[in-house]
Amino acid sequence: MRVTFNSFPDTLLGRLQSLGSEQNKALTQLSTGQRIAAPSDDAPAMQRILNLRVEKKQNQQYHRNATDGLEVSKVTFSSLEQIKDLLVRSSELSANVSGATSEQEFKAKASEIDQLIQQGLNVANTKLRGSYLLAGEASGAPDAPFTATSANGKVTNIAYRYSVADQADDANPQMHIGEDTKISAFTNPRENREVADLLNKMIAMRDAMSDAPVGTATKASSVMALRDDLAAKEDQILSALSRQGTIQYRLETAMKDLEVRYEGTEKLISTDADIDFAEATVRLNRAQMAYQAAIQSGAMIQNNSLLDYLR
Repeated sequence: MRVTFNSFPDTLLGRLQSLGSEQNKALTQLSTGQRIAAPSDDAPAMQRILNLRVEKKQNQQYHRNATDGLEVSKVTFSSLEQIKDLLVRSSELSANVSGATSEQEFKAKASEIDQLIQQGLNVANTKLRGSYLLAGEASGAPDAPFTATSANGKVTNIAYRYSVADQADDANPQMHIGEDTKISAFTNPRENREVADLLNKMIAMRDAMSDAPVGTATKASSVMALRDDLAAKEDQILSALSRQGTIQYRLETAMKDLEVRYEGTEKLISTDADIDFAEATVRLNRAQMAYQAAIQSGAMIQNNSLLDYLR
C-alpha cells in the first residue's frame, strides 16, 4: 500500500492530540478526585449517582424535619411538665385545708394559686420560633390559643380558642420523616382543651378558698372535691407527657436511621464517582511517556525525506 509522505504529519498530530486528551483527563481526575466529568464518561454510573443524590437530598430534608420536630417535642414536653408542677403545687396547697384556722391562711393559699394560674396561662401560650406549641393546626396563627376572662384583676376563666368544630381532637400538623412516614410533634387539640380545663379547676380551687367563711363545712368539702378533680387532671397531663416521650423516641430513632442511610448513600456515590488515585497516576504517567515517545519518533522520521535516498 502506498502512503504519501505528507500524510504522516496529520497522523502524528492526531496521535499527539489523543495522547494530550488522555493526559488532560487524568490530570483533571487527579485534581478533582472525580472519575466522571460528563455522562459520556460512564452513563450507567452517572445515572446511579444522580439517583443516589436525589435520595440523599430527600434524606437530608427528612432529617431536618425530624430535628425540628424533636426540638418542638422537647419544648412541648418542658411546657407540659411545668403545667404539671403547677397542678401538683395547687394540690399541695389544698392538702391540709381542713386544718386551716384563719381567713388569712386561706387567703395566702388562694393568692399563691392565683399566681400559679397566671404562670400556667403564660406557659400554655408558649411559642417556639414564632409558632404556638399548644395550638394544634393553628400553631402559626397570630392569636394566642388560650384566652383569659378577667374580673377585678383576677382571671375568672381560661378557654382554648378553637372548638371541636374548628379542630378535631386528633387534628395536628404532620411532618414527613421518611418516604411513607409522617408524625406530629405538637400536642393535639384534645390535650390542649384538657390544659384549659386543668387551669379552670385551679381557678375553681382558688375561688373555693376565697369565698366561704373559715370553719364552714362547705369550704373544706369544696376544696377537697376540687383536689380530687386536680388529681384526675394530673393523670391527663401525665398521659400527654408520655405521648411526647414516645414522639421523641420515634424522632431520635428516625434521625439515627437517616444518618446511617446518608452515610451508606455517600459510600455508594463515592464508589461510582471517586477516582482511584493510584490507577489515575499510572494512566497519567503512561500517557506522558507515550506522548514523549510520539514526539521523539515523529521528530526522527520528519528529519528524513525522499531526497536522502536519491544519491
